Amino acid sequence: PLGRLGCALTRAEGHLGVATTTSSWAARSVGCWVLVVPVVATMALAAAAAATQGQSAALAALLQASAPADGSGLGAGGACDAQGDVCASVAGEAWDAGLQPSTWPEHYKAIRRVKFTTIDKLLEIMRPQSEEGMPLIVEGTKIMNVENWSNPSHTAGLLKDRAVLVKRSQSNKFRYFDLKKNVGKYEFRQPVQETQQKVAAFMEEAENMLREGRSGRMYLQETLSGHSEMAEEFATWGWETLIRTSHACGWGLPDSNELFVGMRGVETPLHFDERENLFFQVRGLKEIAVFPFTDYTRLYPFPTSHPCDRQSMVGSPVTPNLEAFPRFQEAVGHYGTLKAGDLLYLPYGWWHWLRNLDHLAISVSFWSTTPPSDLSKGIPDVFSEHMLTRVRRNLESMIATQHGPENHNQSMLKLRDAILNNEEQDPVLQQVRSLLAAVKMLPENQDGFLLQQIEGRFGIDWNEHVEG
Repeated sequence: PLGRLGCALTRAEGHLGVATTTSSWAARSVGCWVLVVPVVATMALAAAAAATQGQSAALAALLQASAPADGSGLGAGGACDAQGDVCASVAGEAWDAGLQPSTWPEHYKAIRRVKFTTIDKLLEIMRPQSEEGMPLIVEGTKIMNVENWSNPSHTAGLLKDRAVLVKRSQSNKFRYFDLKKNVGKYEFRQPVQETQQKVAAFMEEAENMLREGRSGRMYLQETLSGHSEMAEEFATWGWETLIRTSHACGWGLPDSNELFVGMRGVETPLHFDERENLFFQVRGLKEIAVFPFTDYTRLYPFPTSHPCDRQSMVGSPVTPNLEAFPRFQEAVGHYGTLKAGDLLYLPYGWWHWLRNLDHLAISVSFWSTTPPSDLSKGIPDVFSEHMLTRVRRNLESMIATQHGPENHNQSMLKLRDAILNNEEQDPVLQQVRSLLAAVKMLPENQDGFLLQQIEGRFGIDWNEHVEG
């Protein structure tokens, strides 16, 4: 899962409190490299199973985190500016001139920033930050050598002749989707095309698009596992910082990373990932706006049975459609601009929108699994907003599964009508009420909880909001 790590692994192992002779890692040395197989994953699964023993299956299902994200569109980008300069550079500016960051509402907050000094000091900061579930920008962690990466040819040289995933859009927006998740059989217009291309060819075409003022944009997104040609590069990365941070915060080890290279101005519409993310800015400037997981209904996600599951129909926080999504104006965003060398901690479930301010800005994400809900001490008296947000998603998925995903829209609208018409004998409503009672939600709070889940998300034309 970690791919090939540098020699920092053995140093990190000591910091994790694992004796060399009793290591829970199975490791095979290959010169200065180690191929790591985390046996600890099996132990973690067993512990999670033990923690939920004696709890009802329905309750455990409601509270669980969903399946890990698969790299969904933590994008990079370039070109069309959402606030005006659609495709061409401002008159008199160079074709690769950078964009200015967005201006945010006064009630939005700047993401906290700290400077890296030592790993131990970072862990002292990250433990409470992770427990609170708040984003953080750490300057100067040196996870990667940003001086080397400042020259785009370095990236092309590392990946050599390998064809990588390049996404193409007719606009500056790159909405993630997964056709395999279209279990609701929605009529769906695909907003982005995926191709395979060599890095050097991608960079040349991207430059020509901007020079010539052509419409249509593209960005590169590549999972780095299996890229043995980058072995020497991987050896220079700050794995010790990443591993010790993941361990100190109680996450799984960073088992997936992804490379993003994008044109100026490209946006990744609002979405969330179901993992902890340490997101390193390697080259150029990228702006980001993030919103708590608990703003779930204010961000109007697509139905869980839709190919854009985990994506917000609001799309851009810069130009939201408040007529269609009025509750979004209640959301409180957190914003920041990432520069080369910045490490962003993005907690599980936090909604995020990203836009490249510079051409060929580069980022790398390091994802870790989030710890499961701990029910070993029994069912809590009060469920946190975060846990109830998981309940929202899992409850909706249960309804889709039990009544047929192709009937998901009708099932949710029928549930809404049963609430509004006081049809307490409706079998779907009775089932839902019993599940909400299991998480100790008072009857007088259930109707509002459910109606917020449905209004503005079902009985609409989803294709109007796919582009973002």
